[in-house]
Amino acid sequence: MRKCSATFYFTLGFIYLCTTEASTGSCDCQNVNLLKDKCNNTEGVYDLTCFMKHTKSDGVYICEWKNEGNISTLYALQRKCRCVTVHKKNATAWISDTFDAIGGKLIAYVIANTEDQSRCSYKYFSGNSSQMTRCGPPSKQNVTFKRSSGHLSVEVDWGDERTYIEKFSVKYREFSATMWKEQVSKNNREFIIWNVTSLSYELQIHCVHNAKCAQCPLSEVIVVPQELTDAPSVKWEIQDDILNHLISAGQRKVVVMWEYANSEAVADYNVTVRKVSGEPINQNSFNIKDTSLNLILSHSAYSISVKALNSAGSSPISSIAIEKMDEWRDSFGMLSVNITRNNSFSLSWSSSVSSVCYSVEWWAKGQIPAFRPFYEKRAHREITDITESIFQPYTRYYFFLHTRPDADTCNMKNVNNSEMTYGTAQAYLSEGSPISAPGNVSILNITQHSSVITWSPVSEEDLQGFLLGYYIYYTEDNNEIPLEVDPSINRFELLNLESNRAYRVQLSAFTAAGEGQRSDFKHFETNPPEFMALSSIIAAVIVGIIILLLAVHLSCRLLHRAKKLMWPSIPNPENSNAVQKIEIAYELGILEPLNRQRLEESEGCDSSTVCVVESKREATPISSPPISQTSVKPTILLLSEDEDILDEITPLDTPIQLPTRESVSTEAFPMDFIKTDLTLSTSVNNDITSLESKDPGLTISNMTRSDFIQASQPAVVFMSDYTTMEIFQQVTMTGIQSPSIQTVNQEFVPVHPEKDYIRQSCFARNRQSNNPSGACNGAEVLNPEITVL
Repeated sequence: MRKCSATFYFTLGFIYLCTTEASTGSCDCQNVNLLKDKCNNTEGVYDLTCFMKHTKSDGVYICEWKNEGNISTLYALQRKCRCVTVHKKNATAWISDTFDAIGGKLIAYVIANTEDQSRCSYKYFSGNSSQMTRCGPPSKQNVTFKRSSGHLSVEVDWGDERTYIEKFSVKYREFSATMWKEQVSKNNREFIIWNVTSLSYELQIHCVHNAKCAQCPLSEVIVVPQELTDAPSVKWEIQDDILNHLISAGQRKVVVMWEYANSEAVADYNVTVRKVSGEPINQNSFNIKDTSLNLILSHSAYSISVKALNSAGSSPISSIAIEKMDEWRDSFGMLSVNITRNNSFSLSWSSSVSSVCYSVEWWAKGQIPAFRPFYEKRAHREITDITESIFQPYTRYYFFLHTRPDADTCNMKNVNNSEMTYGTAQAYLSEGSPISAPGNVSILNITQHSSVITWSPVSEEDLQGFLLGYYIYYTEDNNEIPLEVDPSINRFELLNLESNRAYRVQLSAFTAAGEGQRSDFKHFETNPPEFMALSSIIAAVIVGIIILLLAVHLSCRLLHRAKKLMWPSIPNPENSNAVQKIEIAYELGILEPLNRQRLEESEGCDSSTVCVVESKREATPISSPPISQTSVKPTILLLSEDEDILDEITPLDTPIQLPTRESVSTEAFPMDFIKTDLTLSTSVNNDITSLESKDPGLTISNMTRSDFIQASQPAVVFMSDYTTMEIFQQVTMTGIQSPSIQTVNQEFVPVHPEKDYIRQSCFARNRQSNNPSGACNGAEVLNPEITVL
């Protein structure tokens, strides 16, 4: 270093302090202007900046720039001339050492040269110290963040500048987004960003401007990894010394494996192993990058938890429970436990054990195990002054004794492969008799001479002691027979039973304190001989068939009745008697002229011949008894030539089927009318024969009774569902047949089809004789006559 001349100080008003590294050669402040003229290329140096940083005592200056040359020199001019030492940060970035800040204006020159001095570059900086105070930016190492439940917590350590920074601002965006969001904190230490997604984020942090912090540049982009929202999926596998011969007796190999869905966002995994008893372990946590962990553990109960980690936080924890192995093994050592009082017990084990460090665990069902590590050279130990677990009577307690091979591991320092289980035992403070009986007693496989009894054991809480066995009581004819069975079985076969006999069974359990309660009676009956069984089966089958037939019959009746109630039969009016009679009457009216012509041709009747039909009928009142046929006298009916009394005669060659008595139900016509019709038919036949003998000219040749249509029966009301149709039929028949009846003289009553033929003549004669009533007497009815004029 050399001093500049006084004239130079006076001219420029400040001092040049020129220092440089060994690689830069000598630093001559007087040659600064020459260097500036020589290195007029300003493109080789860029991004030159100088600023003042706060320190605990005062502020210092620092300059930073970038250039591609291998040699750089910094000239700082502020009342003094200095060449400041510089350092290369990376391939292009340079930074100077700190130098004192005097205040006022700072001028700095950077000259960069190549190694062969063939090329140099020049850059100039000037600034006022009051505007050069810079706070921050924080480095990545000083920024911590944590993600949880949709929010991002950011914490910044500003170092010595924390007293000058009041607030800071955070710019953030999702990793794939283009727009930045910015929020300002309420203090200079931490800030929480709410309502963020679980995706990765980018952050930039800078302080908020104030009088002490004129410059607040942004920090580098800080990448916040994704939030670990899912817990790892954990599975495990356990191998003991029987499955894996490489494992010592009393130990287990536990292989814990896990998977994570978004494994790219995970930096490593944390596995924590704890004893359920709560015994402290110095090293029980492992941070690994693999997805599996092998552990060598004793037969105690353990709790293992796994979680994923990254710089933003941790995932939810997945926990698994490794249950204690309390099965007795032959490889275990002999352990004896005696509970002496409610807060003490004694242990005894084999003297061949070489270990001196032990740990005993004990618990009752449903309780957290208690523990006590101890150092003992003998094969006996008494544990006293227990406060964590007071022993209760009638309660079973379990004990584990673990050995630790190293003398310095009586208190566990490492959970992995540090102890093995020596033996297990069970003990009571005091025993009692069982308070409940065996459950689910069942009788199975019943034969003529045997049966099988099964049951469920009494629960441990109800035993109140160590089970020594079961009593089975089976009774036959009030003779009770007890049997004692082993406690390890729950099935027993009764033999030598009598066939077709009734039995009842009871069970009970017993301990050293005595027998417990008996179960309820279970009744069963042995099978009868085979022939009795076969007859019983046949009888049962027959009874079943009868019941089935009765059920089918009853079901059919019920279905039939239900059908009639729900779907009644609706008759078709087209098929009724009324409609058929209407159609027949209509046909008779149409065929009437044809019938008359055919009759005249068959009879040989002309205009001078009168065809006479003689009909004798007995008209007996319904209330009077029938009158003898022999007392009937003929009645004479006079007809003129132009009268047509044969309008209803059916020709022989074309018979018409008319309704007769046989086609009508006897319920519609009384029996008296049927008998009367038969009598009249016989009378008519006799009279026709007599007329033929008297006057052959008046005989109707080749004529029979079937050639004539008998007079219609009196109107009868048919009692049926179609009474209205029957009345309509009667009216229609009257309208069709009335025009065919012609009357010659006024004294004769017109013949109506619905009236009796004899009664019409009777009424006409009575009306001529001025009989007001028009009634017929018995003689007139019994003496019908037909007269031809």
